[in-house]
Amino acid sequence: MLRLPKGTPLFENLDAAELQLDAIITKLAHGCFTGYASLTFPTAVGILVFESGKLVSIIFENNQGVRLNGFEGMTALAEQMLESSSSTLNVYRLSDDLTMCIHALLQGEARYRAQELALIDIKVLLERVKNEQMNCCLRIYTQDRSAMIFYKEGNPLGFFHDGSHEIEASPGDSQQLAQDPAAKIDLYTTVSANELMGHDLLEMINVSNVWKTAVNRYQSKTGGP
Repeated sequence: MLRLPKGTPLFENLDAAELQLDAIITKLAHGCFTGYASLTFPTAVGILVFESGKLVSIIFENNQGVRLNGFEGMTALAEQMLESSSSTLNVYRLSDDLTMCIHALLQGEARYRAQELALIDIKVLLERVKNEQMNCCLRIYTQDRSAMIFYKEGNPLGFFHDGSHEIEASPGDSQQLAQDPAAKIDLYTTVSANELMGHDLLEMINVSNVWKTAVNRYQSKTGGP
C-alpha cells in the first residue's frame, strides 16, 4: 500500500483490537472530519477518506495486492478487524484540497499507470495538467524510491517524498527521480473538492448492518457468544 502524508494526527498507533468499525466511522462522520483513517493489520490495510464528515472513499488491500472498495471493501475491513490478532488505528486531519488529492491517488481516474517515464515528455504532460486545470496526483517512482506531486486545478499543492511525513514546498527527490531512466509514473485525476463533498458512501452503505453481519458470521465460525 502506498504511504500517505500524515497531516495533523488525531490518533496514532492506537490499539484497535477492541474497536468497532461502525463506531469509528460514526464518530468521524459526526465530527465533520476531513482527512483519512487507516487501519493496519499484519497482512492488510484499510483506508477511509472523509470530506467534511462524508465518507468519500474506502480502500481495503491485502498483502497479495487484492484491492476492494465500496461495499466489498467495507465488508472485508469489518471481517479483518474481527479476525486479526492485532491492528492499529491512525487518523490524520488534512485540508480539503489535500483530501481531494488523496482520493485521486486511491480511487481517481487513471490517466497513466506504470508508464515508463522515458517514453513521456514530462514537460508536455505538466503543461497538460496546468492547461486542463486537473485535480490530480502524479506519482514518480522506481523500485526503491517514490515521490508524489499533488495538483489543484493544475497548480502544484506540494510534494511528498519517501522518508518525509508532511507535504513539502520544494520538489526535492521528484526532480532527481524524473531524470532516472528506470522511473515510471502514475497519474490519477479526480473531481473538485466541492464535487467530492456531494459524494457520501454512508448514504449507500449501512455500516451498522455491515458490522453486525460480520460479527454474526465471525461468531458462527468461532462458536463465540
